[in-house]
Amino acid sequence: MGIEISNLEVTGNRPPRRLSPTRGVIVGLIVSMVVLFIGLGVTTWQQRQAAVRQQAAAEAEAGVLQAAALDQIEAGNYEPAIKILTRVIALTPRRSEPYYYRAVARSALGEYEEAIADFDAAVEANPHWALPLAGRGAAHAGLGNLQEAVDDYSKAINLEPKEAALYANRGQLYHQMGRLEQAREDLNLAIQFNPDLVAARFNRGVLLYALGKTEEAIEDFSYAIYLEPEHAPPYFNRGLIYAEVGRVEEARADLEKFITLSDNPEWVRLAQNTLDDLKPAQ
Repeated sequence: MGIEISNLEVTGNRPPRRLSPTRGVIVGLIVSMVVLFIGLGVTTWQQRQAAVRQQAAAEAEAGVLQAAALDQIEAGNYEPAIKILTRVIALTPRRSEPYYYRAVARSALGEYEEAIADFDAAVEANPHWALPLAGRGAAHAGLGNLQEAVDDYSKAINLEPKEAALYANRGQLYHQMGRLEQAREDLNLAIQFNPDLVAARFNRGVLLYALGKTEEAIEDFSYAIYLEPEHAPPYFNRGLIYAEVGRVEEARADLEKFITLSDNPEWVRLAQNTLDDLKPAQ
């Protein structure tokens, strides 16, 4: 008998199915899109890395320039410092410090309105930093805007409630405004927080004299002299009080010391006139 061969399909030798033209197009698009997205991702990463390197270089240059500007400020060279800090601001426009230091330099030159604009920028960049607020207060005081100055010092005190110098300066402003009790409270707080702050001792001495408390005023001026014996103004004020209460020799010694220390011709002239009016030593 012969072997019958049935009409079975031979699956092992079936030719592979061909992709339809449409499916081939879809696969091709997917591959192209993947390549495109990878390319975009690499480009974006490279751009970010370049931006980071550029920013780091700008920060480094700004740091070097700011240090140079601070050296200029310390040396009293305010105009070169302003030019340097303007470059620093161009490199790092979002940082508070260069605006603050440029404002300090402008205040030293009496450019109070320009200084206030810079202090504004410093406060905007860092509203939690007390120094720009205090600096702006001082600039307002330079323009005679005493209430604005008090407001700024009050904001600074809210940020640094134990900073003695802020109370000393606000107390001086209160004194100028005739608000003597508030002035006394602030100056007492300043000395409480820092008993060795010369400005607080000096300003409280001036206030106590205005309140008719001459002996207490003498004590504050004497302590200020103890703290800084080469600082001229306390000698002048204490000398005037000594002259007023008849302590002639002590007045003479203080006024002569003031004349040797002071570099202010007008105040030296006043001291000399007071000396000339003193009774001669017996």
